[in-house]
Amino acid sequence: MLTGFPSPSFLSPDMEVETVANIDAGALYQRGIRGVGFDADQTLCRFYGKEIDADLAENVERIRETFDGNVCIISNCTAQRYAELVENFPLHVVPVHSKKPSSDPFRAAEKHFQLPPSKWAFVGDRLLTDIVGANRAGWFSVLVNPLIPDTDPWYMRPARRYEHILRKAYRV
Repeated sequence: MLTGFPSPSFLSPDMEVETVANIDAGALYQRGIRGVGFDADQTLCRFYGKEIDADLAENVERIRETFDGNVCIISNCTAQRYAELVENFPLHVVPVHSKKPSSDPFRAAEKHFQLPPSKWAFVGDRLLTDIVGANRAGWFSVLVNPLIPDTDPWYMRPARRYEHILRKAYRV
């Protein structure tokens, strides 16, 4: 469980790219990364999307090939959404027992794929869940822009504004 406010160092992504389509799998591999985790909503698909966005699919497949299938989804989602991800996405979906920014779902991925934290990268669109969680877990963190912001539910707008304020305040 996350206690208190995260350290400013946990708020800083190791890398920022516009979308998953802009990730250079070869460059990550050269850094020693051997597995990649993704958030689902607004990272791989629109919010509650049923498939990987067509503009991202080719690079997701390239990433999967580069990392010998050591690719997964870690999503803070309901049991129903988890079942949809398992049914519709061609990647291992880590079971959700604790939500990001807890390191527990990251540890579950490490155990499933038998890779230590230093060999992982995590890609997500949320600073306070994806990036803080990946950094706390010792993973290389990659921040992407929300894929289709207009599909965010109403409650995401204040959260994104808050994250924007934090980035400015902490200069991250």
